[in-house]
Parts: sequence; structure tokens; C-alpha cells
Amino acid sequence: MDSAILRDLIRPGDLIVAGQALGEPTALIAEVFAAVADVPGVRMFAGMSLTTVFPEAPPGFGLCSFVGMPPFSDLIADGRLDLIPAHMSALPRLFAAGPLKADVVLVSVSPPDAEGFCSLGVVSDYVWPAVHSARVVIAEINDAIPVVAGETRLHVDTFAATMKVSHPLPEYRAQAPSALEQEIGRHVAGFVRDRSCVQVGIGKLAEAVLHAVVDRRDLSIHSGMIGDTALALMRDGVVTNRFKEIDEGRTVAGSILGSARGVALAAAEPRLDLRSVSYTHDPGVVGSISNFVCVNSALEVDLFGQVNSEVAGSRYVGAVGGSVDFLRAAVVSPGGRAIVALPTTASRGRSRIVPQVARVTAAGADVDVVVTEYGVADLRGVSASERARRIVAVAAPEHRETLTKAATEAGL
Repeated sequence: MDSAILRDLIRPGDLIVAGQALGEPTALIAEVFAAVADVPGVRMFAGMSLTTVFPEAPPGFGLCSFVGMPPFSDLIADGRLDLIPAHMSALPRLFAAGPLKADVVLVSVSPPDAEGFCSLGVVSDYVWPAVHSARVVIAEINDAIPVVAGETRLHVDTFAATMKVSHPLPEYRAQAPSALEQEIGRHVAGFVRDRSCVQVGIGKLAEAVLHAVVDRRDLSIHSGMIGDTALALMRDGVVTNRFKEIDEGRTVAGSILGSARGVALAAAEPRLDLRSVSYTHDPGVVGSISNFVCVNSALEVDLFGQVNSEVAGSRYVGAVGGSVDFLRAAVVSPGGRAIVALPTTASRGRSRIVPQVARVTAAGADVDVVVTEYGVADLRGVSASERARRIVAVAAPEHRETLTKAATEAGL
């Protein structure tokens, strides 16, 4: 794309919002970095990234994100990216007004159809509200983007400028869960009944949970991101969404996070809707779904049931993301469960059940079940001291004495 066009569209002080994960318009982002690196006050907001495009940003270019996972963890540590702690559900209103007002949005879309409509394809999430708040939308048109139903259709007239590319999408390849993670998944699966609606995070524990519920019937999904395994469960008839009170028969998600195989499954799946974060993370929407089972992992859980999903040691490596949005909605869902699952130890045997977490991502009242490889701590409706006792009981045995002493010292 001609640098002059970009310099004409992007003004000093603008906040540029870029699509995330498989919807990251990598070639367009690189063009913007080259074209406006010297324009004063320009910043770019990014979500989850699977590429090297952001580490290659020009020195001094303003970067910010609500996600601290690699590659952003290194950029945060080096002072090159500002971390903005925010719930996923807050992004639409932040982009609409205030310090994070979206001025320019960069999207990756499919080629236009006969009526001139392009598809965001693999992503809607925060991109959809950002597009509708921005002064300028610039598109990378990629013939590898599939057409997926939902809040994904944008007319070509929406775009102030476009560039055409033809390259494979970034890929997220989920790692196979270990035996320990499979054990945790089996404990979590005890809460997933036939006809439950499931939301899981990303990573090996999420994979373990999904693998553990393949024998359930008529499951539903309402989630922020879904990947290869969830799409395979749809294909195989495990997920039917038949008994969901809303969006009957349809899986609702904000985006696809998977491999080329997962993208192909999504493109061929007529019962999938990609929706804006304004819908997927709306507590009124999610809380109205019966038997909503929310499962998210964490870096640490403490004796109060508080959750840290952001900081490991002195490094920011996670995110607030959508976990708290779903946990709070699951608590009010009829028959719902708000579950945090994690292995009990980290590197060098360090306990991940701690006296007090380093950073509070979710309050203790937002969590009603903690699951580890040693079992289930049901925290609903019990006193603070009983919560602590139950959490200690699912910690690694070698750490329980120390944790019990810490609970006593804390008056629990």
C-alpha cells in the first residue's frame, strides 16, 4: 500500500486498533509501522498475537494491549508495550470514547462477494465494535479468509483503503495435554452433564476438558474463542446446541483460534455464529443460559479463592481477558458453575496454591469451584475458613502443612 495513503488517513495522536490472533492483518500492520513511525503520538492497540510483527515495530512506536502473553510479555518487560488491564467486555465502550477511543481500525477480510460484502471470517470479538466506532477502517483483503456467519459482514465501501494479499492465516496449534492435565480434565468433566453449555479458555487444560466430555450428549457452546477440538465436537454431534434457551442450534463464539484444520472446519460449519464481544461476554446473555459451565485456568489461586491469571514472578505473562466476565455469569446461570482449574505446582515444585496471590484477577466471590489434579474444592456457600481448608485439601501434599499454617496466621 502507498505510504502516502496511510499518512493521509492516520493523524497525529490516533489510536489504531488491530485485529487479533488468526484475524491479525500482519502485512497491513507492517505497512503502517513503516509509513507512520514518525507521526507524533500514534499508538497501536493489539490483542492476542501469534506472529512476530509486533516485536518488529519501529523503536519508540507506541504499542498497547490488554494481553501479556508472548510475544507481548517480552515487549512489556522491555518497556516497549503498555499493558492495559481490562475485561474483554469493557473493550467496546473503551473504543467508543475516552483514552482508548478507536480512531483507525486495521482488519483482515475475505474478498468481496457479488454484492460487495467482505467477511471478517475468523474473528468478530472486539473488532466488530471497534470498526463501528472508528473514523477510518483499512482492510487487508486475503483470499485465505473464509466466510463465517455472524457479525462478520462488512461492505467494501466501509474501507477507506485496502491492500490485497494472499498468504495463509497464522495458526494456533493446541498442545496435547499431559497425564496430569488429563486428570484435572476428568475432575472438571464431572460438572459437565448432558445438555450443559460449556465455555473453556485456551491451552492444554482446555483441551483436556474437551477431550473428557466426548461421551456427553447435546452439549452447547458459548465462548470467547473456540478451536479445533470444539469444532470437531460440533462435527461429531457431541455439540448440538439443541437445548440452549437462546441461539438454539448454534454455537456462538467471538473468534476461531486454531490450525488450518480448524479454520476449514469453521468454514464448512453452518451452525456457527461469530459474534461481537458485546454479545459473547454480555453477563445478561450468558447468565440466561442454563447449566452454563465456565472453565478457566490460572497461574495461582490463594486461600481466599482469589485468582491470579496475569503475573508470574515479576513478569506480566497473562491477561484479565474474558475469564471474569464468564465466571460472574456462570455464578448466576441456573445450574451454572464457575470453575478455575490448575495444576498444583509450577517449575521447581513451587506451589500454585499460595497464601495470597501476587495479582487479583478474579475475586474469591467470583469462583465457586477450584479443581486440581488432587480433586475438587467446592467453595459455594461456605465460610472463609472452610474455603481455605478445602483449597488446602486440593494443594500438592508437600505444601499443605505450610498452607495450613498460613491460613491459621491469616485467621482463617
